[in-house]
Amino acid sequence: MSPSTSKRHWLTANAATQLITAATTVADSLGVEVVIHVADPSGNPIAMLRMDGAPLFSVEVAAKKAWTAAASRTPTSLLREVFNADPTLVHALAPKIENLMAVGGAAPILLDGSVVGSIGVSGATEVQDQQIADAALKVLNLGQ
Repeated sequence: MSPSTSKRHWLTANAATQLITAATTVADSLGVEVVIHVADPSGNPIAMLRMDGAPLFSVEVAAKKAWTAAASRTPTSLLREVFNADPTLVHALAPKIENLMAVGGAAPILLDGSVVGSIGVSGATEVQDQQIADAALKVLNLGQ
């Protein structure tokens, strides 16, 4: 495939920075301090920001939320609903999958049906974390 016709199917560092900027703007408007973790399709970090005052443990939680969203191709708030509907899944999967974090606050980033990255947010309430992640995705204008 020639360079002019190939499509990029990964998230750039510039896009990750845009996501973090958008997420911090939303967090500021809500009056909360959070950690924002932007990951590649494998859940590995591209960029991370811990806002002043965000809990230290939220660094790990945001990373695990981002990994879970990328791996499941599902916002973690929806994954949580699936687990709530069938608690057996939690007991069967949680001990087996080290990074699984089925708590609201993360979403995959899809482009042409492919996961190109994910964003995970932690430090506020579960609803606020998800609200921040979802709002940040709108800056990429990918039709999510």
